[in-house]
Amino acid sequence: MPPRRRLNTFDAFTKTVEDARVRTTSGGVVTIVATVVIVLLIVSEWSDYRRIVNRPELIVDKTRGERMNINLNITFPEIPCEILTLDVMDVSGEQQMEITHGIVKTRLNDDGSVISTESLALHSSSDNAHHLDENYCGPCYGAVPKEEEGNRCCNTCDDVRNAYQEVGWAFGDGHGVEQCERENYPEKIKEMAHEGCNIAGTLSVNKVVGNFHFAPGKSFSSPNMHLHDLNIYETSEVRHTFTHNIHHLSFGPHHHTVSNPLDGTIKDTDERNFNYMYFIKVVSTRFERIGESPLETNQYSVTSHERAIRGGRDNDHPNTMHARGGIPGVFFSYDISPMKVINREERSKSFGSFLIGVCAVVGGVLAVASVIDRGVWEADKALSRKKVV
Repeated sequence: MPPRRRLNTFDAFTKTVEDARVRTTSGGVVTIVATVVIVLLIVSEWSDYRRIVNRPELIVDKTRGERMNINLNITFPEIPCEILTLDVMDVSGEQQMEITHGIVKTRLNDDGSVISTESLALHSSSDNAHHLDENYCGPCYGAVPKEEEGNRCCNTCDDVRNAYQEVGWAFGDGHGVEQCERENYPEKIKEMAHEGCNIAGTLSVNKVVGNFHFAPGKSFSSPNMHLHDLNIYETSEVRHTFTHNIHHLSFGPHHHTVSNPLDGTIKDTDERNFNYMYFIKVVSTRFERIGESPLETNQYSVTSHERAIRGGRDNDHPNTMHARGGIPGVFFSYDISPMKVINREERSKSFGSFLIGVCAVVGGVLAVASVIDRGVWEADKALSRKKVV
């Protein structure tokens, strides 16, 4: 037997001669319907293959020693920029006092309109007393350690303020201080009394437990304590408050799927000595998108608490006794979760699965169509025999 004839014995697809085939109208209808169904199902398989799904995964965050950016935009309509300070502290011992780098302070009128994006110049070269002797050495009013007496001069109001800050003394509005009165510091403080302030920018912090806060007056640290000079804030003829509007607060780069719970938060108070606290849980998040580099960012959840510094009970919580004391301001305490969320984009199926699905669709539809066609044909023959009889 020739080799080609030997292969014929393995043919699983036996053929019929053309003369033995019968074409019917019902068969044509079934074929057209089957073809349409096959096309629709293949299109559905293709759409399913092209569909991208997000598969979240939770793992332990093993990164260490990283830094984190905090993006903020907050308006304080009832406290001027010059007496509003922003500090950052964390459990590692790092302190960033009176932050200005990466932050823009915008002075606002009492109607919310912008005055300028620069702080009021409380000391400038034009205020220097040029008539004084060039060897003039201004007094620091006792705010200099004994070992530095005679070697340190306070020639400007800022010099005196900084000296007071270093020893932890309250400074006030500069009345009675020669340098400040020469520079009209008290008058400038009064000029800005009715202003508001917008603070926007980015903070770079250690990715550990910490807090950042907005509080009045210069800040300074003493052993185991962080303090603020509240003299100007508390003695001002204008009642300053920490009413605030959080336009935006996020941790890390922006991603369109991440919502920030504090965005759009507005808090209003009539009390001067009032404290707002936000407790934030930060969760590291990585987004892996098809065809793009992974994006490392953070999501957060938040709870809040507010109370008057005087302590005691309030109308909203008659059964709760609030502690007395503290610093008026807005405090954000953040904690870092040990877990990390990975949002990975994937196709719902592989190309191989798509091909398998197409084969299953074609084979399945044709098999069902052949059964239907055979049934219709057999029924048609049976009816024809009855008519003949």
